[in-house]
Amino acid sequence: MKSFFIFILTLLFAVSASDLSAQSFLKRLGKIVEKEVEQGIDKLKPKENQQREENQVEQAAEQGSRSRSTVSSHAAAANTTLVATDKGQNIQRESDCDYIDEYGINHGGGILIGTVVWAPVNCGYHKTDYPYGKLYQWGRKHGQGYGEPYKDPKHNVRPDKTTAKLVSAPVTPAEARQHPDTHYFHEKGGWFNWTRNDMQLWNQTETMEIRKNKANDPCPNGWRVADLHDYQELCKNYSDETVYYEGGQKGRWFSGPRAYSSRVPRIFLPMGGYRDLDGFCYSRENVGIYWTDRHGGGEGLVWHFLFGQGSLEVDPMAWPHDAYSVRCVRDVPGKMMH
Repeated sequence: MKSFFIFILTLLFAVSASDLSAQSFLKRLGKIVEKEVEQGIDKLKPKENQQREENQVEQAAEQGSRSRSTVSSHAAAANTTLVATDKGQNIQRESDCDYIDEYGINHGGGILIGTVVWAPVNCGYHKTDYPYGKLYQWGRKHGQGYGEPYKDPKHNVRPDKTTAKLVSAPVTPAEARQHPDTHYFHEKGGWFNWTRNDMQLWNQTETMEIRKNKANDPCPNGWRVADLHDYQELCKNYSDETVYYEGGQKGRWFSGPRAYSSRVPRIFLPMGGYRDLDGFCYSRENVGIYWTDRHGGGEGLVWHFLFGQGSLEVDPMAWPHDAYSVRCVRDVPGKMMH
């Protein structure tokens, strides 16, 4: 184990923490170090203490509590009783923060979790046409539906009413706004941006303040695309994967700073899948990926929140050409958005 840490220290001096790509590498490296430390500590524990801790973990799983920023080995412990009976009951809505979508439908007040009010549904949601919400390329005003062409094992996983037309990139943001039903892809494949690399397409200023970019933000007036810090706070506590009681979408309940249960404020995030650079759709009902408004500055450095398939994290590495889900938030008066 000593040699392992010598190796780690050597790597740490070799990598510059000022670069976002390096930070992402160090984050993943930190998880390896954490696992190595935990294994070393476990070897030193008396068996009775270790058994007592295992019992405590099992009890926590039975209560449906999930309190960590990344998935642990116990995250898969099912609590079907609690999750199955969660029908969104007893969720207090903010009466002065109604979420009125692009179709003019009022979904009622948002849900206050931590320091922001979360929209009750995904951006672009429609009960029959887009039950998971639409998929948005980063920085674009409009999203599109999930459907053919598929790159999914089932090929028929909950398609939306309409899907995107595939058009060759790049284009300007103004051009993109004129063609809301298109997904911009690269005919030759490979990584690219659908438009020029621009950190401020969604609400981020040069001074890192959050100021709504009305031209490109897909959220209704008074609402904005969630920031990476909003997701870091939201995913502190969550349920196991489950099926939404009303529409049948697969996903998780998230309750932010409070331990998850059917008695606390919470929102349901469905696993809407995504559309990749080739224009194909992937992984509906297997993975949920949500954009943040935060751009890291370099090519392929956009923050997003991902959960499903054994992973749950807020990560800084994604390309704007990908199309992910969006959940809107509203700031408490005097907070955050300028």
